[in-house]
Amino acid sequence: MRADEHPQESKRLEELASYDILDTPQDVAFDDIVGLATRICEAPVGLISLVAEGRQWFKSEQGLGEPETDLDRSICAHAIQQSDIFEIPDTLKDERTLDNPICVGDPNLRFYAGAPLITSSGLPLGTLCILDYKPRTLTDLQKTTLRILADQVVARMEGKRALRLAEVQQKEVDHRVKNSLQSIASYARLLGLDAKEEETKLALSTLRSRIETVAALHEALYQSGTDSLIDLGNYLSRVTRLLQNNTPDNIRIKLDPVKARVHSRTATACAVILNEVVANAVKHAFPDGQDGEVTIRCERDADDYRLVCIDNGVGMDDEATPGLGLRIIDSAVNQLGGELERLTLDTGGHGIAITLPMTVDD
Repeated sequence: MRADEHPQESKRLEELASYDILDTPQDVAFDDIVGLATRICEAPVGLISLVAEGRQWFKSEQGLGEPETDLDRSICAHAIQQSDIFEIPDTLKDERTLDNPICVGDPNLRFYAGAPLITSSGLPLGTLCILDYKPRTLTDLQKTTLRILADQVVARMEGKRALRLAEVQQKEVDHRVKNSLQSIASYARLLGLDAKEEETKLALSTLRSRIETVAALHEALYQSGTDSLIDLGNYLSRVTRLLQNNTPDNIRIKLDPVKARVHSRTATACAVILNEVVANAVKHAFPDGQDGEVTIRCERDADDYRLVCIDNGVGMDDEATPGLGLRIIDSAVNQLGGELERLTLDTGGHGIAITLPMTVDD
């Protein structure tokens, strides 16, 4: 006999949809819960069954061999009508299941026990259930364990939903911050156009470059979906274009291919470092409109990741490096737990190499 709809079916289905869990990939944590339930209850079949519209879908399944069934074959649709353990000692002697295809035919399941998955709003989404091929009952200890494990399923589902909602909210924050920073950068550009002193123009240009670098990060975060990692190559390409737009035409900024995915904190620090190094090179390495090139590349070995930025200019003395720029670089390197090396090239150029702990993914 097919189960009646839950008294709050519309709200229940809306609640289920809010978890965005249907048809998602296998989750080891849920599989572990089902495995524990089957072992403690000494049952060959265990399921995390979510009763959806027209079907029941299994977030985890052991022993049944199907990812879902229609509701005509669902015992869990009966179980969600209850607020506690729903147990059928012999499915062929209960009017709700005596004509169920999974009981009267293959796989001939004769016993069912399910603990409803009741959310914090009081609505049942499905069950954590175990089934057997022979009539039987659960002990009190097994029932208690099944309840506890069902609560753990709900807790994990609610935790994953909360995390997803937080990520969506963070994306909106990133989008708004990016827009605000771009507005500030535009204002700095306008101030620079009106400035009379070259030193003031340079300061405003440097400020705008720093702001645009951070805005680019928030744009990258906004476009990264729910992934907490940033494609460093794409991000640095964007930063390089911004730097090139703010650099005199006689200086070319070259980015060698970068293949890495890093956390946003690492991406931010790398961009800040490059921004300051390029600004220093523009100011000191290419006097009198001399043509030149600033090259950025990343090197990886077994234990470390090395970010290198060099120029082919005339070089510069330590005293020539702006105090604020150097402090910003040092702060960014310390933030990453890395090491900074000043490079003086045989050709007369200058640069830096930053060795970072291996905290990146291919």
